Amino acid sequence: MRPETMTTKTQTLVVYPIVSAVREAEMFLKNVETITITNDIQKKFLNEIFSSCKGDIPRIKEIESIADTNHKRINKWLEERGFQIRLKDFGPGGFGVASMLDLLGEWAIKGKKWSVQTEDGEYYPGIKMTNYGKKFYRVRDNPNYIIDIETREGDHVHLMMVDEVPTGLALQNFVENIHNNKQETPFEYDGFIFPKIDLDEEIMLDWILGLQFITPKGKEPFYVISQALQQTKLKMNEEGFRVKSAVALGILAGAAPIKTEPYVINRPFLMWIARDGLSKPLFIGYLNKDVWKDPAGLDM
Repeated sequence: MRPETMTTKTQTLVVYPIVSAVREAEMFLKNVETITITNDIQKKFLNEIFSSCKGDIPRIKEIESIADTNHKRINKWLEERGFQIRLKDFGPGGFGVASMLDLLGEWAIKGKKWSVQTEDGEYYPGIKMTNYGKKFYRVRDNPNYIIDIETREGDHVHLMMVDEVPTGLALQNFVENIHNNKQETPFEYDGFIFPKIDLDEEIMLDWILGLQFITPKGKEPFYVISQALQQTKLKMNEEGFRVKSAVALGILAGAAPIKTEPYVINRPFLMWIARDGLSKPLFIGYLNKDVWKDPAGLDM
């Protein structure tokens, strides 16, 4: 198990559009026997996220999806909903899916426009809330409060200062551990202040590339994810917040993903020459940089 990579950089993790997109691909194919993985992150996604979240999708009214064999129609669908991510042509027999979460939350009690002053004296636009709610939390051995802000729809937005967080899907477990171990605590302050947010993030979901849908009774024995994009937007002010996140997957029919760049052998490498009928290779070599030279022909 690789150690978690920690970061202080802004990042988002919005799994429901990913789950919805994979589910949409299953529904489009109709005869998926199983989904096979190519790495540990895909295994984690299928076992810990997809299996538990798949059944939630029909109950989330803020999610919509599309599947189509024409990448232009999916790209138009994304454009109409305010997203800039675009899929490329899927090739013969391929198709694509896209899924979007559009979540609007209005604070149950509106905040006031304020300023956030950082420890080094910088100022940023912020929100102040006073006499808001009765429950605040902490986790053991952590001095930072967990703020719980309720929306008119009944959702709860939690805020907590953290110095660094894991990257990728590990962030899911990190947050769930905090949420499940939070304990109610007295709050010693007159309200709270937090920054306004305007975020627009586009990422490649590299970890899901190569995931295969096995369809032995279909036209092709399998389909494989060859493109995976996600764009997430978040705006938050004294009125509330809005999150929009879209995932687009391009899926090839019965072929390995096609990369747009060449594979490069740029470290010492093994070479061996085999011939049918022989029990051993004709030649084996481990070739380091000292012999990386132009032979100027094959004569010896």
